[in-house]
Amino acid sequence: LREHIPAALGPELYTKTCLYTLPPDRDFVLGPLAGLPQVLVAVGAGHAFKFAGLIGKILAEIALDGGTDHGIDAFRTDRPALAYQ
Repeated sequence: LREHIPAALGPELYTKTCLYTLPPDRDFVLGPLAGLPQVLVAVGAGHAFKFAGLIGKILAEIALDGGTDHGIDAFRTDRPALAYQ
């Protein structure tokens, strides 16, 4: 940091360990972003790292082929569990 971002150096304010994302329904968020289909998202639910290979394959298929044969409807970005409250 000192060489590339010297302004980032300073006192440590606080630290936390083992942080991860967790959507309200505790499931993945995966696929095209609602309203912006050219943007693909992959958000884990604390356990996504175990599925990284498959998630990457699915996103690559969507990006290159426009879709995937894997059933990902339950993980869509516009599902009711993710509605802003």
